[in-house]
Amino acid sequence: MIEQDYLGTIKLIQNKIGTSIDEQLLAEEYLLAANNCLDQASTLMEQGHYQKAALLLKVVQDSYPQDLKLQQQVSASPAQLRDKINICTEKLMEAGLAAYRSGEFATAIDVWEQVLAFNPNHQAAQNSVQTTQLQLSNLESMNSKN
Repeated sequence: MIEQDYLGTIKLIQNKIGTSIDEQLLAEEYLLAANNCLDQASTLMEQGHYQKAALLLKVVQDSYPQDLKLQQQVSASPAQLRDKINICTEKLMEAGLAAYRSGEFATAIDVWEQVLAFNPNHQAAQNSVQTTQLQLSNLESMNSKN
């Protein structure tokens, strides 16, 4: 998948920072990969693929350059990245809630776990998963008694 190439490039660059490799070359490759990740994330968001988009956004957020000159060349600021990740989170939380309200508890859990894949400390997603798992367990217990 194309986004995997960009992610791999960013991770490779992170591993090479501080080595004897030309910093200018690393910067150019980082900018190309980061901006392509951001473009891909925007497309994924438009298509409703919020987890994939958020994972790409999170990689760019986590690898955001410290150098001011490089920051100016990344097509999204840290605040914009945070906002887009929050939109993805909200959309997934809403989708999980809709599944939950429809009685599709396993689907709701799967959707909320998608949030936890890019934001493992998201308290509402954690609580939703735990509560729904408990409800599923209680339902299974009641059904086995009948």
